[in-house]
Amino acid sequence: MTIRPLTEISEFDQCVKLQREAWQLADIDLVPIRMFVVQSHVGGLILGAFDSDRLVGFLNAMPGIRDGMTYWHSQMLAVATDYWNSGIGFNLKHAQRDHALQRGIHLIQWTFEPLQSKNAYFNIEKLGAIVTRYYVNLYGAPASRLQQGLETDRMVAEWWIDRPRPKIESDVRRVLIPADIQSIKKQSLESAKDVQLRVREQLLKNFQEDYFVAGFERKDEWSEYLLIPGASRVH
Repeated sequence: MTIRPLTEISEFDQCVKLQREAWQLADIDLVPIRMFVVQSHVGGLILGAFDSDRLVGFLNAMPGIRDGMTYWHSQMLAVATDYWNSGIGFNLKHAQRDHALQRGIHLIQWTFEPLQSKNAYFNIEKLGAIVTRYYVNLYGAPASRLQQGLETDRMVAEWWIDRPRPKIESDVRRVLIPADIQSIKKQSLESAKDVQLRVREQLLKNFQEDYFVAGFERKDEWSEYLLIPGASRVH
């Protein structure tokens, strides 16, 4: 497996095709070739994972500014379906981290769905991200088949790549989410909407009270966000 920056239009075209496969995105939601070209020219990064000559995964990031500090906003990570659970996503993120450090970038952030327990575990436990922000219906009505039915609520994973994450010691609050929201959606969309509303209200309340997500426990039927105080002081 080889991971390297992508720079050619033909490579970006493969990224567009991989988005359809991995995320089942409608054309209107695809990151187009033009965006990849722009990102590669304005201080962003597009990384591809290759098995021989085949592109089997990619991620892209663009520069942003937060409180006067430049950071990378990681827009998408996609892996070919026959390579899921093979560690490619983890390897791409750590390659991204290495490139960020070389450029003097200390923070990489991205959005993710609060009810997707597998992604939450990957972001928070495997990578060590924290969460201090929650956006309600951030992208409006989804076109993707995987996301239809629920509003596009998102949390922001903040990956401070050269600083240790605060330890979870005491005064821990917990917010439960189902282990598999897709199964609940198939059984009852109304039940899934009720879960989304409950989780939204609980997380927003905790963020308003200066708590932030510093851990995640994944279980068979239910998983838990672990929140500790000090969101306004962290990093």
